[in-house]
Amino acid sequence: MSKEQWRRNVTQLKPYIPGKAIEDVKRDFGLAEITRLASNENPLGPSPKAVSAMLRALLDSQLYPESTCRELREKLASLYEMDQDQFLIGNGADNVISLIGTAYINDGDEIIYCTPTFPAYRTITLLLGGMPIELPLTGNLTFDLDRILDSITDRTKLIFICNPNNPTGTIVEKGRLEAFLQQVPPQVIVVLDEAYVEFIELEGYLTGVDFVKKGYPVIFVRTFSKLYGLAGTRVGYCGASHELLEPILAVREPFAVNRIAAAGATAALDDEEYKITILQENKREMVRLAKELQELGYALSDSHANFLFVDMKEDVVNLSNTLMREGILIRPCIAWGLPNHARITIGTAEQNDRLLTALRKTIKTTS
Repeated sequence: MSKEQWRRNVTQLKPYIPGKAIEDVKRDFGLAEITRLASNENPLGPSPKAVSAMLRALLDSQLYPESTCRELREKLASLYEMDQDQFLIGNGADNVISLIGTAYINDGDEIIYCTPTFPAYRTITLLLGGMPIELPLTGNLTFDLDRILDSITDRTKLIFICNPNNPTGTIVEKGRLEAFLQQVPPQVIVVLDEAYVEFIELEGYLTGVDFVKKGYPVIFVRTFSKLYGLAGTRVGYCGASHELLEPILAVREPFAVNRIAAAGATAALDDEEYKITILQENKREMVRLAKELQELGYALSDSHANFLFVDMKEDVVNLSNTLMREGILIRPCIAWGLPNHARITIGTAEQNDRLLTALRKTIKTTS
């Protein structure tokens, strides 16, 4: 088939390349066990309450799901003290981002964000004929809010801010987001991608929930893939005013989330004890792993997520391939134009020990 038959904008896109599948690595290298620290998955898995709820829902899998995920929206509304009709549930955060773009982006609209960041913003912008306005991060690897403000024109439609940012794990300084929102023209919509927001520990740090309640033109996007350990079920959501949510609801698929996934996400919100356990384990292992990596000579940025952004001081693709043969998967940042950096998920103590052992072996071999 000739590319002339493709939709014109598709030729501008590059397929998203996820972390290498565990099954592929096992087959390619004849390994029985793999430690994947490449995809920011929860190493302890989902809450037992979520697993039980999904097993029960499986028995009704011949039935279509309730199309709006009403019970899950009610739980979110109670959690955040918002109206249930201010939430939209989708098939993962990336699906929600695509729905937002589909609802709002017209040919020629300018969409502003900083790079490196989550590639979904660029993809949906190009697909819909928008103009991506890509700006560099600040020197401390956070979104450059001042430069974003300077880049707004009468053609600006959306601003995407990934906070904490993927792949750097950094956040905008406390207080800066609200000061920024106060200067954004009212016709411009700010989308806060908060996939990792639950890992932020700063007291009084304002997030999308706060800004929606204050009436700013903000849509916040969150996921059950990270903290809640449900990456395989694909559940994400966004929250906004009824007015901003209306066109997104119009383009949402009628059965965007399956019955089993919705049941798991709903039950996960009830398990506060498990959530605290995950956060404590992540923090403890992040501090330890960061210290050990620095002692090995690597450079790190401060992370407020469940991963570390590491300057490995060498060709990260070669290093990644070496670690892969040892059954350790990390995420090279070459796709973001960073040939020496890796994104490393915080694993269990045992998984992190495997990584450190493999890195020490690599360093000893090359020295």
